Amino acid sequence: MFIRNKEGRVPVTVHLEDIAGKLEETMDHWEQYLNVVTGVFEALPDGMYIEADEELVERIEGSTDYVRLPNQYEIHEYRIMKWFAAATPNQRKQTALLRALNGRRPYRRFKDELNYHGLTETYYAFRSLEFMKIAKEWCEDNGIPFRTRKK
Repeated sequence: MFIRNKEGRVPVTVHLEDIAGKLEETMDHWEQYLNVVTGVFEALPDGMYIEADEELVERIEGSTDYVRLPNQYEIHEYRIMKWFAAATPNQRKQTALLRALNGRRPYRRFKDELNYHGLTETYYAFRSLEFMKIAKEWCEDNGIPFRTRKK
C-alpha cells in the first residue's frame, strides 16, 4: 500500500542502499531530506552555523514531498559501536573495544582498537548492515516504497 502525499502523488521507490549511504554521510549541523516524488536528496544546514539556501528552505518547508532523514543523534552510532563490541566473540578483543568506548574520545579510541585488532573491515560491514536496517525502518515508518539492488 502506498501512502500518498497531500497532493495525491505516490512516492517513488527508493533503494535502501541509497538511503543507507546518505545516513552514513550524516554530520553535525546538517539535515538531509528525500524528495519522495522525485527520489532526489537535498541537504540543509540546521541554521546555527551555516547560511542556508533560502530557495531550497522554502521548497522543502512548503511541500509535503520532502521527508527528513534521521540525523546523527537519531542514528546513534555509539550504540552501533557498542553492539559490535558486545558481539565480538574473542573475549580479549571484546574487552578492549568496550573499554575504548568508556572515557575520553571514545570514537577515536574505538577506531584505534579496531585497527590494532584487525577488525576494521568487519566493523564497517556490521555498521553498513545496521545502516541498512535503519534505512528500512525509516522507509516503513514514512510509507516510502523501497527495494534493494540485486548483487
